[in-house]
Amino acid sequence: MKRFSVLLSVLLVLSVFLTACSSGKDERASSTDGKATITVASWNAAADALTEQIEGFNKKYPDIRVEVLHTDTGYSKVTPALAAGTGAPDIIQTQARDFPAFLQKFPDQFEDLTDETEKYKDDFIESSWKSVTQDQKIYAMPWDVGPTALYYRMDLFEKAGIDVESIKTWSDYIEAGKKLKETFPDTAMTLYTDDFNLYEIFLNQLGGSYVKDGKINVNSPESEKALLLQKKMKDEGIAINVHDGNGRIPALTNDKAASVILPVWYAGTLSHSVEKQAGKWGIVPIPAFEEGGNTQANLGGSVLAVSKQSKNAEAAFKFIEYVLTTDEGQKIMLKYGLFPSYTPFYKSEAFNTKDEYFGMELYPFFAKQTTSIKDMEYGPIMLDATKPLKDMIDGVLAGNDVKKMMGTAAESISKSTKLKVNH
Repeated sequence: MKRFSVLLSVLLVLSVFLTACSSGKDERASSTDGKATITVASWNAAADALTEQIEGFNKKYPDIRVEVLHTDTGYSKVTPALAAGTGAPDIIQTQARDFPAFLQKFPDQFEDLTDETEKYKDDFIESSWKSVTQDQKIYAMPWDVGPTALYYRMDLFEKAGIDVESIKTWSDYIEAGKKLKETFPDTAMTLYTDDFNLYEIFLNQLGGSYVKDGKINVNSPESEKALLLQKKMKDEGIAINVHDGNGRIPALTNDKAASVILPVWYAGTLSHSVEKQAGKWGIVPIPAFEEGGNTQANLGGSVLAVSKQSKNAEAAFKFIEYVLTTDEGQKIMLKYGLFPSYTPFYKSEAFNTKDEYFGMELYPFFAKQTTSIKDMEYGPIMLDATKPLKDMIDGVLAGNDVKKMMGTAAESISKSTKLKVNH
């Protein structure tokens, strides 16, 4: 009886071993023709850029099939799969500011890429690693960044007698906007939209953060200063509301604004959507809050993460590596207006080519606007913070007490995230 039990145990172990050996690779593969198939969730121009990468990638890795899934910026096709623990794409794009919230809401759903990314740590803009790092481990690769500048109509400034070099501070900018109105009564100095983009530019420029020391920090002195600057621009009549990004194009086409405060990615929008104004736009660093102060800020940027649900995680990282750390991949990114956080590409010919629309070496200029961008601590709140932040800004612009609006937003975010508020 004892000999039978031993024999049965050996047979069971052998059976399990043989099953694992025979099915392990098949279970991890997602196709039946010997090729690994990986899916990538992305949106808009980013998805188009990744789609164009496939041909070049397959020349290097012919046995890895790539499918790009067009998703939305609200992640409606991604978060249910992460929550369920099944059905997620192999590679997931998120905004850099949202990724810490993904790590918090969906723990153990992303591959630890610390070892894979170690050799690239000095090749990316230092601040771009912030949002993909948790407990000294890397869970995604930085993709693009959004160094911000002041785009201005050189012809309108000249006719209004405005010397852009004299605009050193935001106070100078507001005064220049008033002067512009004297010559062009129907033209505002700039535009803003019903979101928190302008607020975030100012907040980052000041060195503020949404979260500090693990606590909600939207009620900070930097936040107050950022809000009051946007309010002053509105109250002085130099900034007009166009509600959303789509409203900017007709406003600029019809000379309703003489400048915009936006990142590098807006250069492509101008050249493609306002073609007739080629040669009329100049670009300079954003003004400082005080003379001699910081003139750099970031807005936007995305990351690429590998899902723990992936059956082809190694193949997925190879695709990320190709699109983000090769000249071939970055040339395509640049074509779609995605400014690389991968700095070795800054030495390439493609990066240093003169832009005909602006009449300048566009990307080297923006590369110089990345040298002192301050770290922005988003914390795990951004998926829950959109409405409170918009309500805070709208309330301040409507004339409500700034400290009260900041406090209300902080408490609302705290209620959703269970994080305490800095006081």
